[in-house]
Amino acid sequence: MKSRRGAFQTIATATTTSMASSSTHQFSENIRWGIVGIGDVCQVKSGPPFYKCDGSELVAVMRRTPGKAKEFAAKVPGGNCVGYEGIDKFLQHPGLDAVYVSTRPGTHLEICEKVAKAGKACYVEKPVGRCADETEEITKLFREAEKPLYTAYISRAYEKTQAIKKLMKDGAIGDRVSKVTYKVVGNGGARDMDGDLPWRLDAEQSGGGLIMDVGCHVIDRIDYLCGPLLNVMGEAENRNSPRVAVEDYVHLSAEIGKASWAALQGNAGASVECTWDFASTEEPYDELEFLGPKGSLKMKGSPCDPINVHDADGIFLRKLEFEMPEHTGQSLIQGVTDNLRGISASDFLSFGENAIRTQKVLDSALLSYYSGREAGYWTKMNT
Repeated sequence: MKSRRGAFQTIATATTTSMASSSTHQFSENIRWGIVGIGDVCQVKSGPPFYKCDGSELVAVMRRTPGKAKEFAAKVPGGNCVGYEGIDKFLQHPGLDAVYVSTRPGTHLEICEKVAKAGKACYVEKPVGRCADETEEITKLFREAEKPLYTAYISRAYEKTQAIKKLMKDGAIGDRVSKVTYKVVGNGGARDMDGDLPWRLDAEQSGGGLIMDVGCHVIDRIDYLCGPLLNVMGEAENRNSPRVAVEDYVHLSAEIGKASWAALQGNAGASVECTWDFASTEEPYDELEFLGPKGSLKMKGSPCDPINVHDADGIFLRKLEFEMPEHTGQSLIQGVTDNLRGISASDFLSFGENAIRTQKVLDSALLSYYSGREAGYWTKMNT
């Protein structure tokens, strides 16, 4: 076990900056994972990878609803997973190395405080906090504990995202990105929208409207492929949702800044225009486009829809198609597990730093609607 702790120490230091590099040593021991929160999203998207990924074991799960954790644990192959109904006992599980926090954003800070205090590595669902202040506080917890914090911006690791990156590097749109546009009309594929007030539409639990759940992926993906979004200007409104208090329409404009991690290095100053119109009565629409001097890449924002390659005159050239992965979180979770084991450091890994950048963009876009986005804004009577 000494070597494993050594790997954790090395990687914890490295991950205080984005695009961390891992230890060059390899370790044969599996990472023993635990999951806090095993709701619907965890059942298929992100739960099974923790026992399917190479070098990973799922040894403990926790959910407060009586019986649910034991029910989930019983389905984990091998019979070695234990279900808990309280987080304190869960964190005391023998040999637990790392924790996946898969609960609603409004609970992340409290849970992450306990995980960091227990000295565990952490992989936390997006959005990491309800605002940038909260995301920074969570990131600071693990920096001070000298433990790695990974964030679940899974679309970075999609085969489709990696194909976009390769197309850019191969010159499909030229030597730089000159403009990025995105527009979605409809709910953007948001899940679990039934009931009187879905938690995704309760700012105290989610941090805002649907943009917090589905829009954050697009913002992080643009950041990962092109560079950080700077000089963000935004407007947010409730146009067509009288029964909820959160915004249902958001528009933002920004420009791309310099970034060593970007697929192309000439993107600084490129414009970004994004619109989310979640409650529109228009026909559903979803398109993300990267434009350059020699062509463009057009696609939906989802993980498996095709990429359409066009030339500088807008003439269609070819289509790249992808299969929907069984577990959309598996590629990133494999990368995180490998990084914890010291085997590799994939460039698509997502840390606290990029989560903070994404949250700052969201805060700028939503600022006027909420009369501020500091921690606790969701309790204000005038919001």
